[in-house]
Amino acid sequence: MKYNPVPTENLKVDTVLNFDIYTKHKDRFVLFRQKLHPFTEDVLYKLVESKIDTLYVTKEGLIEFQKYSLSIKDKIRTDLTKEGFTGPIFNKPENVEKYYKTFFDHYPIEKQALIPGSKVNFNIYEKKDLDVELYLGPFSLYDIPDTVPDDISECNLPLVIEKKDIPLYKEYMQDLTKKYSKQKTSRELQLSIVRENSKLVVKDVLENPRSGKNIKKSSEVVETLIGAVLYNDDNFYNLLKITSYDYYTYSHSLNVCTLSVGLGIATNLEKSDLMDLGLGAVLHDIGKSLVDPRIITKPGRLTEKEYNEVKKHVINGKVVLDKSHSQLPIKSYFPILQHHEKLSGKGYPYGLKGEKIHLFGRITAIVDFYDALTTKRPYKNANNPFETLQLISECLEDYDTELLKAFVMMLGHQAAKSEKQ
Repeated sequence: MKYNPVPTENLKVDTVLNFDIYTKHKDRFVLFRQKLHPFTEDVLYKLVESKIDTLYVTKEGLIEFQKYSLSIKDKIRTDLTKEGFTGPIFNKPENVEKYYKTFFDHYPIEKQALIPGSKVNFNIYEKKDLDVELYLGPFSLYDIPDTVPDDISECNLPLVIEKKDIPLYKEYMQDLTKKYSKQKTSRELQLSIVRENSKLVVKDVLENPRSGKNIKKSSEVVETLIGAVLYNDDNFYNLLKITSYDYYTYSHSLNVCTLSVGLGIATNLEKSDLMDLGLGAVLHDIGKSLVDPRIITKPGRLTEKEYNEVKKHVINGKVVLDKSHSQLPIKSYFPILQHHEKLSGKGYPYGLKGEKIHLFGRITAIVDFYDALTTKRPYKNANNPFETLQLISECLEDYDTELLKAFVMMLGHQAAKSEKQ
């Protein structure tokens, strides 16, 4: 049988391959990935780690590969340097630095939590590719410069504030909390306030992870989320509406917590278990606090060295929590230590298989993968939920089948409800 070479860089991450791919070992060709399985970042990094830059397909596979290439022609990476920065915008070093400065100097906020007519004493900016532009604030050109306009909902760009103004934003959110807890208002507004307050807490935890006080605040966040969902099932969908246009660890952590709690409820966990699961889920990436933030937020594919650094965040999580003396429940460690494990044994850091992975680890593994793929990155558009679930479902050897079915049903149920709202 004849095998044809295919450059690894011609395969797009997070697509399903309609052909088998092989690696070459001396004079033998070995099946590496069966067709109809997704080509994930994990798969790519395995190739990078093994220094494999060429794969092989059969004659029949070559025909399917050519069809595949045409289907992703407009999506495939057009500029991938040795450092992994993606897209023409990052061709210049000064643009890379500009990206990091804009990212690190600002904090994303939700427009849903900005009440028309309310007063703000901090500047709010619209975030573009590498720059921000003043949208609202004490020095804007509005007739009433410190008042949120009535057309705030029509703003289509992500909104951010300067990091130095976070204390002022916290005061604004505290005032809203006090005001709207005493009067009837829309469920969406109430939950927007819950999300923003929760996100601020998670941010504090991840930036000062050794504080036992911050860990305690995490428990309060989880309890609030669980209470909201148990009180009214419709709240679950609104809690997921975090409008994050970029990948921020704290937004991701809050999403993973909410989705994990939702899946825990769908599988009939007791409230005490939901608390332990939710706390572990919200802290699952706490070890990233010990990883260079320029690697975590890099606008492109990680190098082999960078990827190995990121993988350390799992073990780092336990180190951080042990030093915080937070007395975290034992079960809450499972989401932290096992959210990258796979039933096939191909995960990390321990390579656990099957039942050796705790239920909480299996839940957060599905949820973490799902949320990571459905979040927009500066170098990669977000997958829609259907595409992401298809990718996960093609990896049945890696994820718990029953949990995956429950997860799909849960999201489908919530999607149906959202259409009626």
